[in-house]
Amino acid sequence: MFKILVNLNILFFLLVCFLFFGCCAPSRLEIVSVVLCDHFNRIGECLEPVEKNHHYKIEIPNHKKPDTWEKFSNYLYFHARETPGFLIRFNRKLTPSESKMIKDSYYATMSFSGTVERMEGFEMGEDWVGSFQYLGSIIKEKLKKENRLSSFPYTNSIFPAEVEFRFNSSLFEGEEKTKINLSFIVLPPEK
Repeated sequence: MFKILVNLNILFFLLVCFLFFGCCAPSRLEIVSVVLCDHFNRIGECLEPVEKNHHYKIEIPNHKKPDTWEKFSNYLYFHARETPGFLIRFNRKLTPSESKMIKDSYYATMSFSGTVERMEGFEMGEDWVGSFQYLGSIIKEKLKKENRLSSFPYTNSIFPAEVEFRFNSSLFEGEEKTKINLSFIVLPPEK
């Protein structure tokens, strides 16, 4: 009788272990959507969604009127703070080991009319990853390579621009393409 109870307990334990570990494994991690987003918060809500072929319209105070690409890029970076980016949403919550793998291996790049830069911003939530790049930074890098930082910022000389976001980690990879345009006006002097 004792042997039968021990055998039943062992079988019950093995059945519970099988059900717990065999049936509770998470489903395969998959990307559900990639959303273009210029501003997202720490919980993964997109506060400024953008459509493909977005047009940035910048208003610059008269006392900050840029006369070079370098000054214009610095204005974009420090004041306008335009940040093209994206949110990747997954089909389920990340496991702790997946979160660690992403933190250790994730990177994203932004190609702007042939100039490729690693994206500065990175955030990760329980079922999403987001990246962004300061537009002023990538414009400055492109024009520095072309030795045009000291020239007047005629936006139609580089816009509209082809943009390609690429993202990669040990668990997933992908890309999102768009175009962006940019124009600015200098506001009249304050009285």
